[in-house]
Amino acid sequence: MAQGFLFAGFVVGLVLLAVVVAFIGRGRREYHVAFVTGERETLGESMRRWSSNPAVLSLGFLALAVGFGGAAVLFIGGAGIPEGMASAAGAFLIGATVLVVVTYLFYGSYNTARSWGLKRSQAVLVGSWVLGALFVVTVSLRLLGLL
Repeated sequence: MAQGFLFAGFVVGLVLLAVVVAFIGRGRREYHVAFVTGERETLGESMRRWSSNPAVLSLGFLALAVGFGGAAVLFIGGAGIPEGMASAAGAFLIGATVLVVVTYLFYGSYNTARSWGLKRSQAVLVGSWVLGALFVVTVSLRLLGLL
């Protein structure tokens, strides 16, 4: 039974990889000479350029998917995997999921606030407020015994 699920996961991963390669291959390839004017690129400009590249975003997503998938396989692996490794994979899954959700909430609220015309510091305040509200809700649910 578990082998069938692993095989299905492997096939879905191959299909996802094929779709990513197909979409990346459709993009135009252009040659740009860097540093023509002699000016150096700042870190912010470099990060902005890399974050707008679909290939980098696709590779980042694939790395996250492979990391989550590998940890899930270790977590539910069965008899062949040591118990310490399975518990470490479970802790990794919980920590990584919390990190992804928190980052998503902060970045989403920050981007929304920036698109509404707020300044950077005000947008950071909105993102921090959302995370603070999430923290208060989590603590409240823990105190009520629902978590």
